[in-house]
Amino acid sequence: MKERKESLDCLKGIAIVLVMFGHVQVHNRMTDPYLYDVIKSLQMPLFFLISGYLAGAGTKIRDLAHYRAVMKKRAVSYLLPFFSWLVIQHITYVPRALATVLFQLDYGLWFLMVLFLLTWLSCSAQLAEVKGKKEWMFWLSYFGGCGLILLAYLAGWTFLSPSLLVVYLPYYTLSYFFGLHEETVKRRLPVMIRRAAAYGGGAVCLLMAAVLDLVTVTGPRMLIVQMFASFLGCAAVIQAVLDWTGRGRRLRRGLARLGRYTLEIYVLHYQFAAVLNPDRHPRVFWSLEGLLYSGAAFVVMSLITAAAIYMINQIRWFRLFLFGKRLP
Repeated sequence: MKERKESLDCLKGIAIVLVMFGHVQVHNRMTDPYLYDVIKSLQMPLFFLISGYLAGAGTKIRDLAHYRAVMKKRAVSYLLPFFSWLVIQHITYVPRALATVLFQLDYGLWFLMVLFLLTWLSCSAQLAEVKGKKEWMFWLSYFGGCGLILLAYLAGWTFLSPSLLVVYLPYYTLSYFFGLHEETVKRRLPVMIRRAAAYGGGAVCLLMAAVLDLVTVTGPRMLIVQMFASFLGCAAVIQAVLDWTGRGRRLRRGLARLGRYTLEIYVLHYQFAAVLNPDRHPRVFWSLEGLLYSGAAFVVMSLITAAAIYMINQIRWFRLFLFGKRLP
């Protein structure tokens, strides 16, 4: 269990580093047709794969009282910082910002809202399974909810951005199933087969990033291609972390420690991504100047983010409202 927890935290650490570096590129208007494709393919899919796995492997809803308690806890963890930062960042026009973000989640901290909605969906389906006493009741309820999300998307409904849910539901769903039936899947897929498939898929993902646009969604066909690349790349990263032994353990433990602060880093870091480039002058990433600047911007952003996290954590109520961490 300790090894599993470190592996999951390490994956979170890798994912948040990718998010941070991706935002250095985006906020500094850096041109990069290769590396950012890889980052985009891995960063958020990794988070949803981890979240789905934890939901599938973790404690399930026992009854209605437990369901209410879990959803209340998740609302504090995800929704409280989502709305708190919305108010802080748009203090002079909160009602207008709220009206915008509810119909365009990526205007705000969209990951928190999407994760809350997926958690709500899986917990509600678990409650249905409790009532029906069969696993198929879970999947019937779960896929019923997925169907409603898809219908909302196809109908052009924008409230709570069902388009984002459609994109990330496959990652969450597949990893939930794996977490629920992990031992069975491992018995049927020997470790050598898993390794070969994961690392081979990782090579295919890199090839796709080199020859295709894995960033811009131009239609359903390209979305499927991008999802395929993401699944292959994420499988390679996950297998690499599971195989990470011997030399480099200190780095693995460091990434695991970083992974315990993913929410805090997520809500803060991007605000400091262009602190060395206030005028947002575009730069070419694949040049000596671009590489040196990217490294410097990443280090400065990381230091400011770490200092801000430390200061916020010293004030109990700030920690609750800004990070969703309950008061001790």
